[in-house]
Amino acid sequence: MDSPEKPDPAAPLAGDRGLPPEVKALSANDTSRLEALVRRHQDSVRGFLLFLGCPRSLVDDLVQDAFLAVFSARFEDRGEAATGAYLRTVARNLFLKAMRRERLRTAALEYEGAERTWVAFEADDGGEGYLAALRACLETLSGRPREVLGLRYRADLGRAAIAGRLGMSESGVKSVLVRTRKRLRECIERRLG
Repeated sequence: MDSPEKPDPAAPLAGDRGLPPEVKALSANDTSRLEALVRRHQDSVRGFLLFLGCPRSLVDDLVQDAFLAVFSARFEDRGEAATGAYLRTVARNLFLKAMRRERLRTAALEYEGAERTWVAFEADDGGEGYLAALRACLETLSGRPREVLGLRYRADLGRAAIAGRLGMSESGVKSVLVRTRKRLRECIERRLG
């Protein structure tokens, strides 16, 4: 499955067309500070919203709104960890507000636990250590588990389509996915350990 193209961190600030009044009113120094804040934290905030279950069609708008809200409030930068936590809190609240406004139901998710999980994933390296462990663990897979994962996540097929392609039952596909995810989780935990 192709991942969507990453938006240019400076794009919301480029030119003068269609910019919110709060951005148009920024001085050159403020604009530079906002651009730096966006560059440092945009991917993390975007990933966190997706992790919470935010629809892809809404993510980019909420990311932009989160940065504008934080910057308009004259946020004082107190380091990367505190800034990231504050931006995630603002983004989460904007997401929940949008869901209420659109009368959409969000999955029952314990948001404090989600925050802890996300912070652990990002660690000090933006998640690269976790992803490296995942890649290494994926290399240990072979046979049916590797085939099922490839069809599920690379080809983006559902269980019924995978079952049809591999001559399995849907419950058999589900069983392979559950066992393989557990095996990968244990492998990653050992590597990060």
